[in-house]
Amino acid sequence: MLKDTTLASRLLSAVWDENVKKAQETIQMGADPNWIFNGYPILIHAVFTRNEEMVMMLIDEGAKQQQEALGFALDRGIGELVMPLMMLGTVPKPPVVKVDFGPYPSRYAPLGYQPRR
Repeated sequence: MLKDTTLASRLLSAVWDENVKKAQETIQMGADPNWIFNGYPILIHAVFTRNEEMVMMLIDEGAKQQQEALGFALDRGIGELVMPLMMLGTVPKPPVVKVDFGPYPSRYAPLGYQPRR
């Protein structure tokens, strides 16, 4: 059995690598889709990568921060994820993140990561 920290690291890496299959396998191994990494729920990390498939998989696997994810998408202009989240009946709520963590989770992305536009 893997440690929680190992599972958390694998899940975060899979989200930033946009590897939906690896992320789902990691959740099935015991990773929590509600973990918060560096001030941001894993779902918001997925929203920031603009990967709709990843976002929907995390929600299907139990990620509960849908309102914050939609608020983040609206506030940061990530329009391609607004409609899919709204179609789930989500009502936006601004994410509450400590100032120490900055306005974007990309600060913790792998070096050289380029979000899709």
